[in-house]
Amino acid sequence: MKAERRSIAFFSGALLYCFCAAAALKYANTGLPRQVYVALGGRNSLPVMLGEALAVAVLLFIVAAVWGYVTLRPTRRRHRPYAAWMMAGIGLAWAGWLIFGAFTFALKPRAYSAPLQTMLLSSGAPPLFGAVNIFAVLGGVYVAGLLAKRRQLSLPSTQSNRRRRDVPAPSTTGVADTDVDSGLSSLGPYTVPPPP
Repeated sequence: MKAERRSIAFFSGALLYCFCAAAALKYANTGLPRQVYVALGGRNSLPVMLGEALAVAVLLFIVAAVWGYVTLRPTRRRHRPYAAWMMAGIGLAWAGWLIFGAFTFALKPRAYSAPLQTMLLSSGAPPLFGAVNIFAVLGGVYVAGLLAKRRQLSLPSTQSNRRRRDVPAPSTTGVADTDVDSGLSSLGPYTVPPPP
């Protein structure tokens, strides 16, 4: 069961990052009206690029926090949330997207000869596809892990109430609880067949 929950967290992290990277590419192609860009100095100005990067990062943070919480929330107190395994899946997916971006960048170097701010902030520019997005997804999963841990601690314990309160159980055999053998199971008379 533990290996199954780890695997689910790992693959969910990989799928989460792939979904967030694809969504960031889609959001990067969606622009504001032209009048807004003219008023702020053009689409490639630093304030516009920083504002777009932060808006996309906030959306990805929310998606990652919700997705991560749904994946990591425990159903029982003894089930730990496996946030580290989910982050490992995110790391694997990020490495895959980084390699894809490096190949894309190498095949068309002139098309991507943009300033450093474009490579770091734009969600559509390889090889990083928006460095802020990486931290937004990791931050969302970290917050989801904290919330899942808080939920785990709020779940009831699997121990019985008797053990938790350290109150001895009432005796059903008529033997006093102070007896030395009271911890042993008491067999009724004639439970063992007599020898032939």
